[in-house]
Amino acid sequence: MAIKSLDTEQQISIQALIRSWEGRLTWDLLVTKIESSLGITTTRQTLDKYLNIKNEYKEKKRLLKSKPVSTTNTELVSYLEKDIDLAEKVIQLESELKVAKDEIGYLQAFIQKVANIGESNPAVMDIFNKALQDIESKAI
Repeated sequence: MAIKSLDTEQQISIQALIRSWEGRLTWDLLVTKIESSLGITTTRQTLDKYLNIKNEYKEKKRLLKSKPVSTTNTELVSYLEKDIDLAEKVIQLESELKVAKDEIGYLQAFIQKVANIGESNPAVMDIFNKALQDIESKAI
């Protein structure tokens, strides 16, 4: 969940990040870099509400247009590609984590339902306990 407002220190950190930016600059890349470098979860819309950040962004975009990244600077290009790859990996892992958490929630609900049924039906509880013992013996 994104932060609704940024304090002065966060705004300054974001402005410094923008000033030191090299290569292609977009709002999406900036939001990703802010989260990975500064640990601040925010959105493009939130950033756009802060005049100082918005002006810093516009100025950096203007400067970058007048100074294209040289393709001969392979170290910088490699760094930027690696940064983008890492950001994509973070997004992928966050998606996988959400799916896993959802699945765990479904499984916990199922187990709770079986346990509730087992309280009134001893045969179900016996099967449940046997399955649990099988799982524990295989884990050893």
